[in-house]
Amino acid sequence: MNLQQLDHLLALAETGSFSRASEKVHLTQPALSRSIQMLEQELGLPLVDRIGKRNELTPFGRLALARAQRIAMEAQELRRSAALLAEGQAGRVRLGLAGAPSALFAGPLLSHMLRHHPGVGLQLRSGGHELQLAALRARSVDALLLTYRSVAPREDLHIEVLPRLRSGFVCRRDHPLLAPSRPVRFADMARFPLLSTTVSDDVARSLVERYGDAAAPQRWLQVSSDEIGALVSAVRDTDAIFLGVLAATGALLDSGELVELQVKPAALLDAQFALVTLEGRTEPPALRFVREFCTQLLQDEVAAGR
Repeated sequence: MNLQQLDHLLALAETGSFSRASEKVHLTQPALSRSIQMLEQELGLPLVDRIGKRNELTPFGRLALARAQRIAMEAQELRRSAALLAEGQAGRVRLGLAGAPSALFAGPLLSHMLRHHPGVGLQLRSGGHELQLAALRARSVDALLLTYRSVAPREDLHIEVLPRLRSGFVCRRDHPLLAPSRPVRFADMARFPLLSTTVSDDVARSLVERYGDAAAPQRWLQVSSDEIGALVSAVRDTDAIFLGVLAATGALLDSGELVELQVKPAALLDAQFALVTLEGRTEPPALRFVREFCTQLLQDEVAAGR
């Protein structure tokens, strides 16, 4: 039994004639008759009483017709769902974000999807990168947005590197370090609490190369957290200084509530994110909208000088 045979039964019931039904489904009359006969043989009961030139459904034929109508409707809905999924206008995307990516992408991405793709369910999952990678491998999420340096290359991972962003030191607008007109040195900042997310080995090495052994994170990092929102709130309310992706504090920098410290020599730090998926796994069609939006967001931040 297949959907085509059920369509033939529906056409026969609608027209009451093998000849008209065959025209409706674009078959020869003998081919349609064989299709109905094969369906009857598989079901083990007659579907149609052939009385002269009249064709009437048997009692079982009427039962089969009702079932066939429901199946045809479900098949049509399945085709429609497949079309919507292919267009990215239905389904869901489960996205894992860690630390800085969460602070940068979560809010804008959620607004974008609700505004432009309301039919797509978006699930955002936060957590450290090791937990996120475990969730990806367990198929609990479809993709991850992580700091590129935190992802070790593996055969089962497809890592798509996104545009680079500047990192720097940020403080509140009335911070004591902003009062003097002299350049800010790392030793000046070290007199205040310094906050950051987990500092990678590459960043730690760069800091030591620029500012000496006193810049090793284990000597100055007073508070470390993947919750950038909490770190930024602390910086707004205290004399603490935040080291991280400038774009994560973009709105507050634009409003003047936070200020980037101009450190001498310049730190010359940057951050790079990656969209990570499982190699060989079929992506949800709507994931392309997430990818396009995140890439464009980063490009806009680069253009804004962050």
